[in-house]
Amino acid sequence: MLIIFTFLASGACIAAESEEVNEIAEAKAKTKFDHIGLAVYYENEAKAMREKAKEQEKLLAEYKNHSEYYGREGLDFEAHHEALLRKYTKSAERNMEMAASHRKMVEKVK
Repeated sequence: MLIIFTFLASGACIAAESEEVNEIAEAKAKTKFDHIGLAVYYENEAKAMREKAKEQEKLLAEYKNHSEYYGREGLDFEAHHEALLRKYTKSAERNMEMAASHRKMVEKVK
């Protein structure tokens, strides 16, 4: 359990730093190439989130196929991975929205 919490805490710190860097990059984005770079960044993030969502789908399928192995903790396992699946799916959608937004900005900036 301690190892899992350590990874989760470090992941949260990295995500917070990434968001701060992104906000700075977005604030400084003025040229066409800045927006293209941000669009590519968001598209890559969306791809990574989709991959994580697929992994959660695999774990859920494994649970549903062999739920008898998990006992009472299986319900917590299922709820946890369903929540992660929703989180990653929503994050992928949001990243694609941001990428589309920056692609539109590219068209406006000359």
